[in-house]
Amino acid sequence: MRTFWDFVRADAQMTVRNKQALFWTFFFPVLLMGLLGVVFGQQNAFTPKVAIVNQDGGPLSQTMIKTLHLVPALKTTEVASQQTALADLKNGDYAAVLVLPKGLEQNFKTGTTALPFYYDNSSLVQAGTVIGVTQQVLQAMADAITGTTPKFALQQQAVAAKGFNYIDFLVPGVIAMALMTNGIYGVSGTFVTYRQKGVLRRLRATPMPIGSFITARVLVHLVLALIQAGLVLLVGVAAFHVHVTGTDTLLKVALLALIGSSSFVTIGFFVASVSRNTEIAAALGQVIGTPMMFLSGIFFPMDSAPAWIQPVVHAMPLKYLADALRNVIIKGQTLWFVRGDVVILVAVTTVFLGLSVRFFRWE
Repeated sequence: MRTFWDFVRADAQMTVRNKQALFWTFFFPVLLMGLLGVVFGQQNAFTPKVAIVNQDGGPLSQTMIKTLHLVPALKTTEVASQQTALADLKNGDYAAVLVLPKGLEQNFKTGTTALPFYYDNSSLVQAGTVIGVTQQVLQAMADAITGTTPKFALQQQAVAAKGFNYIDFLVPGVIAMALMTNGIYGVSGTFVTYRQKGVLRRLRATPMPIGSFITARVLVHLVLALIQAGLVLLVGVAAFHVHVTGTDTLLKVALLALIGSSSFVTIGFFVASVSRNTEIAAALGQVIGTPMMFLSGIFFPMDSAPAWIQPVVHAMPLKYLADALRNVIIKGQTLWFVRGDVVILVAVTTVFLGLSVRFFRWE
C-alpha cells in the first residue's frame, strides 16, 4: 500500500511540474469561459423555444402549427399536456407556451379568438421578442385566411420561470469540456510516452502490479477532475454571477465530475492502447475529442442543428455529461433526474475499459 501511495505522490508531482499540462488543465478552461462570458455573458444567445399545446386538433390548428414551425426567430415544439408545458416553462425549458383551445376554428369565424399565451418574464428582451413575433405571425395568418375582421389575440400571462443567460449555459459545458480534454489527452499522451521510454516495460519487471500503477494514475486524474470542476464553477459564480440552484449542488457536481471523468479517462486509455507513438495518440485523440467539443452542445444548444446530424450529436458522451451538469447546476435537479445521462456515461466507461484491456500493450 505504501508503494501505491508513493506512485500517487510521484504522479502528482510530475503533473504539477509539467507547466504546459497545468495550463491546458486549469488555466485554459477558465480563460475560454472568461472570454466567452465577457462577450456573450449577459445575452440570451439562443433562439427562444415555444411549446404549443394543441387542444383543438382541427385543420386550422394544424396549419397554425406548421406555419409557426417555419418561423426562424422561434423554435416551436408540440407538447401534449398543458400542465407539462407549463411545468417546463417554469423550469426554464421554454420561453413561452401557446395554447390552441378546443373549438378554435368555430370561434375564429365569429370574431377575435383569444389564445392563452404564457411567457417567461425573467428576461424582458426575450419576452418582448417572443410575444411580438408570435403575434405578428398569427395576425398575418388571420389576414391571409379571411382578410376581414376575425383575428387571433394572445391572452398573455407572465410566469416566474427559472430563466438563465448564456454564461449560465456555458459554465457546465466548460466543466464537461475540461474533464474531457484532461481525460482523453492527458491519459493517452502520458501512457504512450511511458511505453516509448520503456517505463511500462521496466514496471513489468518489478514486484509492483501494473494494476496499482494504473490505479494511481487514474486517482490523480480524478482528483484533477474535482479541482477542475470546482475552479471553473467558482470563477463562474464569482466573476459572472452564475446562478447555482440547490444546497447540495457542489456534492452532485463532484459526483458527476468523477463519473464523467472516468468515462474520458477510459477513452484515453483506449487511445493509448492502440497508439504506437505520441503522434498517433495525439491524432486519434483529436479525431475523438474535436467532434465532441463542437457537436455536444458545449458552447451553443444543438436543438436547432439539422436533423441528419442529430444521431451524431446523441452519440457523443460529452453531451450527456454537459446535460447532466446543466440540469444539476442551473435547474437544481436531483441525480435521479439525470440517471439516464449517468447510465450512458457508466456504459461508456465499461465499454472502453474492456477495449483498453483487450488492446493494451506493454511495449
